[in-house]
Amino acid sequence: MFLIPHEGNPTEAIVDDVYDSFVANYGQPAYLSNRAIVTPTNAKVSEINEYMLQLVPGDSKAYYSSDSLLQSTETADAFDQCYPVEFLNTLKFNGVPDHELVLKNNTPVMLLRNLNPALGLCNGTRIMITMLGNDIIKGNIMGGTLDTDEVIVPRIVLNIENPKWPFILKRRQFPVRLCYGMTINKSQGQTLDKVGIYLPEPVFSHAQLYVAVSRVKSARGLRILIDNPEDIPHDHTRNIVFREAFADIMTD
Repeated sequence: MFLIPHEGNPTEAIVDDVYDSFVANYGQPAYLSNRAIVTPTNAKVSEINEYMLQLVPGDSKAYYSSDSLLQSTETADAFDQCYPVEFLNTLKFNGVPDHELVLKNNTPVMLLRNLNPALGLCNGTRIMITMLGNDIIKGNIMGGTLDTDEVIVPRIVLNIENPKWPFILKRRQFPVRLCYGMTINKSQGQTLDKVGIYLPEPVFSHAQLYVAVSRVKSARGLRILIDNPEDIPHDHTRNIVFREAFADIMTD
């Protein structure tokens, strides 16, 4: 039975199922590195990670980015008036750390940029935090050939372009994000013992559901929570397929 039944809070339901015995194992890298919750949108990922962070004992530490605009001198004054720092702080982008980054010791994070591939600091590497400094984060790599290796993550400057905005945003922040939950796209490359697929709505791109299901090593570790509107049963969801992809396939 893959489906997780629920009547109340769907986030709580899937967390309790995928991260069973969490209180006893929250600080164990082997426990955390073999399970994750995947979902289509960053908004739901943030919701899951914030919920999980509250379950971890200890004080949290908040890091705030330094945001500014990369711009020409001709437009500097106009842009500064139209897009103040307070507005820049509210912007969120896929694959980019938010302005406010809240972390605790003994929590897993995923790198969002390649920092030093030779040391295992690659986009997608998962790290168990052991120390939260003012200017660096220290932790141990989770999984892979460099499993348990100690690494240091600095703040870096990320130049962010988005066609929605007529500027390039410069954000200085730690390039990490909590990874109890992750987007389906970001989960590519992961192979885990236990995967919870949280679908508050049907997946929205071709083959994305296949990507989510294929993150788990065996059917025993697959759990799915479908949170359809009340008038739609919670035991099915749409699988988005571009039929045009099969247009040139010849059949007998």
